[in-house]
Amino acid sequence: MLLIDNFLDRETAARLRKNILETPFNSGGATATGRAAKVKNNLQMDRERGRKILDDIALRMMTHEQVELYAIPKRIAAMSVNRYDVGMEYGSHTDAPIMNDCRCDLSFTLFLEDHVNYDGGELALEQEHGLLKVKPAIGSLFLYSTGLIHRVTPVTRGSRLACIGWIQSRVRDEQQRAVLRELNIVHRSYVERHGHDELVDMLLKNSANLMRMWCE
Repeated sequence: MLLIDNFLDRETAARLRKNILETPFNSGGATATGRAAKVKNNLQMDRERGRKILDDIALRMMTHEQVELYAIPKRIAAMSVNRYDVGMEYGSHTDAPIMNDCRCDLSFTLFLEDHVNYDGGELALEQEHGLLKVKPAIGSLFLYSTGLIHRVTPVTRGSRLACIGWIQSRVRDEQQRAVLRELNIVHRSYVERHGHDELVDMLLKNSANLMRMWCE
């Protein structure tokens, strides 16, 4: 899991929010299937009318350094902007493993409403060691493994606005992605302390070899 607090600065997030709210919304239930359709109660921005907005967010995702290091993204499988008004929620569910012919390795939520402006509406994820509730400030991006059972709790005041989507990683296995992340941390820390030397070259060579072995 990764929370990027400043994925969008407040000015950019506020401008994006304004453009989204000027775009028509439809019932979100029509896009869900199976059990999800029975527990989904929200509004969803019209994808065609909001295509430029979604493309802008996707470009920011694919070019963001922290997203690149954490997810090693190949492409974004699907995106939508959801709004939850008072009384709306999304009950417990798991996301589909395949969307738009893409394997979904990581899910993300980009929060586009300031958390002080609404009550409820937490992203709640069931983990091995208990329930995690996420409700950060506007402009924050949260990434997590797609296989987790999760829900959006009922909104009791104001409106919750967020962009969600799924990432297909170039490296399918999460443990392999973790190895590559840690090697990158070691590389950066070593260079900061000792500069670039033959050990750094060896580390970079082996990191590159692992990428070639694991990338799809």
